[in-house]
Amino acid sequence: MNMRQLFHWHGFDATALLPRGWQDELHQIAGTWAVRKDLVATSVTSRETPGAVIPVTTVDGGDLSKAAPWLQELYEGPFCELAKAAFGCEVTSAQNRQYGVNLNVQRGELERYEAHVDSNPIQGLLYVTTHPPGTGGELVIANRSDAIGLEQIDADCSIIHPMAGSLLFFDARLHPHYVRPLADKNAVRISVPMNYYTDESTEDDRPSDLNEHLFASREND
Repeated sequence: MNMRQLFHWHGFDATALLPRGWQDELHQIAGTWAVRKDLVATSVTSRETPGAVIPVTTVDGGDLSKAAPWLQELYEGPFCELAKAAFGCEVTSAQNRQYGVNLNVQRGELERYEAHVDSNPIQGLLYVTTHPPGTGGELVIANRSDAIGLEQIDADCSIIHPMAGSLLFFDARLHPHYVRPLADKNAVRISVPMNYYTDESTEDDRPSDLNEHLFASREND
């Protein structure tokens, strides 16, 4: 079996669909609602080396839908239609708001995002902040499905540099990927990951441990 397949994605400029002041609003939400958690890489979707512990900061979809209902509407409406156009099939948004759409937040040089594969067939990703080459925060995607850990992912990979307003769609169920730390200790990276599903791979297929794995309770913050 050929383990190597060049990663590809679909990209759109979503700025015309976003409300005035959307970046400032999401920055404020990240500052108010984000919860930090030390993620222990034990999920079936993890592709970290054994024993890895990664500090992550998120705003889950339940809080985000209350704080920015317009984003939930875009996720279920116009963004979902773009996902359908990109993949040429019926696409549905998640029924469970906790993980349908959320915010990922990285601050400084010590935070990154876990190396993992996706469980959903279509991942949407809206960038809130821009990070040019050399500033860190790249999305690094392995071209080999058997890559484990950062070294193996980096050895044969595709790289996406975030640009605010860019909306991406891709299938990374067979492509381990992670986000690199930022180069500036004062920098902040914010993205909006969105889970979409198809008739062949439904929301019911989501691993049962993922919610507890990814999201911390606000009571524990």
